[in-house]
Amino acid sequence: MGLLRIALWCAAAGSIFIGGCRHGESNGRADVDKAQGELAKANERAAANLATANACGASLANVNRETGLAQKRAEEWKRAADIADERAAKAKADAAAASARADKALQAAKAKPACAAQLAMALCPEIPVL
Repeated sequence: MGLLRIALWCAAAGSIFIGGCRHGESNGRADVDKAQGELAKANERAAANLATANACGASLANVNRETGLAQKRAEEWKRAADIADERAAKAKADAAAASARADKALQAAKAKPACAAQLAMALCPEIPVL
């Protein structure tokens, strides 16, 4: 009887041990499946993030290209404005010189009595003064 009891206890312990091993194996397999599922989801998120980053990079490249073109246009417009400014300054100087010559000619005409008499004469109001 003692030997039978020991054999029953060993059989019970063995079945508990085998059941525990099987339970641990199934839990371990479930953990592995869960980890693989999380890994797959993380890979999907990483792929989506990479696609988004690539799209942002492409957008930044487009913005950079457009900015470069805008800078070139601005430089061209500045050069054109500088040329126009130089031309306007030259035209102003030419107009000032012409005005000074005309004033000098007028003063010289006023100094001559015949010209001064003609300048003092009133013109016909119907004739526009040019």
